[in-house]
Amino acid sequence: MKRLLNILISFSLAIFIISGSVIIGLKCKSLYYYDVKKLNISEMSGFTEEEIKQNYDYLIDYNLNKNVAKFHLPTIKYSKEGKIHFEEVRNIFQVVKKVFYISGLISVLGIILSIKNKNIKFLNTASIMTILLPIITVIPLMINFNYFFIKFHEAVFSNDYWIFDPNIDPVINMLPQDVFFHIGIFILAIILMISILLQMSYRVLNKRYK
Repeated sequence: MKRLLNILISFSLAIFIISGSVIIGLKCKSLYYYDVKKLNISEMSGFTEEEIKQNYDYLIDYNLNKNVAKFHLPTIKYSKEGKIHFEEVRNIFQVVKKVFYISGLISVLGIILSIKNKNIKFLNTASIMTILLPIITVIPLMINFNYFFIKFHEAVFSNDYWIFDPNIDPVINMLPQDVFFHIGIFILAIILMISILLQMSYRVLNKRYK
């Protein structure tokens, strides 16, 4: 029973960290702002830097803020299919947020119970569970991100609306694949750092409780 509880808490904590890292990665608008200059997105898309940031900020708020329920890009035209795709993306992130809150609540309760019983093994297990994602994911990302990107969309979405036509959905011109690659690496880096911190915490506390 104790082992089962440890696995449950560890799994919940790992899910909390991963979902939280995804949310942080998406919220980090400064990463995209850097890419706007680094990748010459303004020149590539034909939009001004101010216009790009305005529409990108809206996309982030639309995905993460449940109060922004209606999709309407501030200055860029979009198709019906494009609108549907962004609605589907928003639904995914709303699920991620719910998972984050639920796993967070379970994790907090589990951590309190575990520490009260001087059981800190969950830190080691959660660290291992969490670090597996960056290790497994970073290999295909580095080898062939384009293939990974396509297969991910094919697996997640039941239609091909994610294949944008720049003529009717010019927003895609301000979202080159390199942007998603950088966000993905940033998210994996956060997960990796937290996993290391969990492992360090486990080793320090394990010595204390011996």
